Amino acid sequence: MNLDIKIKKNIENAQMLIKEKKFNEAILVLKDNLKISKNNFETYFLLGTINGLKNDMSLAELYLEEAIQINPQHINTILNLAIISKKLGKIDQSIEYFKRLQELDCKNVNCLCGLAQIYDEKGDYIKAEEYFKNAINIDQSHHVANHGYGKLLLKLNKHYHGLKLLEKASGMIKFKKNVIEII
Repeated sequence: MNLDIKIKKNIENAQMLIKEKKFNEAILVLKDNLKISKNNFETYFLLGTINGLKNDMSLAELYLEEAIQINPQHINTILNLAIISKKLGKIDQSIEYFKRLQELDCKNVNCLCGLAQIYDEKGDYIKAEEYFKNAINIDQSHHVANHGYGKLLLKLNKHYHGLKLLEKASGMIKFKKNVIEII
């Protein structure tokens, strides 16, 4: 059998196993691909994804870094590396990945929210607010943008607007004339 066909079949098989949440089996199938070729983007991407789903962030990061070496402009890989870096406490690296993603896709709401959350956690509320505003301008119904920006506005003592955004995100707050009722 042609090796390229074997790699493709293994990837299809691994994707099916991932959907069935048979992660260890999928890993074995994908590791077979690594024996055939060390240059297959999808193999590394899927191995990174699986390990992220298994909450092994260090191994997920390792595989996704290999994937990004092969395909340096793959948006989903860069986004996942930004998120994983943040989870691993590598904040500066996370910011670098988010900024790289922003250069490729300036309207990526997940990227803007990721940067906003980092700056919020760092206490740079001006930058955080700027990123949340940009995210909401792109997608007014984005849950993370509304929730994160709402919480930020509460910190900034802008309660009415903060609660309005939290209402949008959760549907748990009713606004009546001059009264805010939390259900």
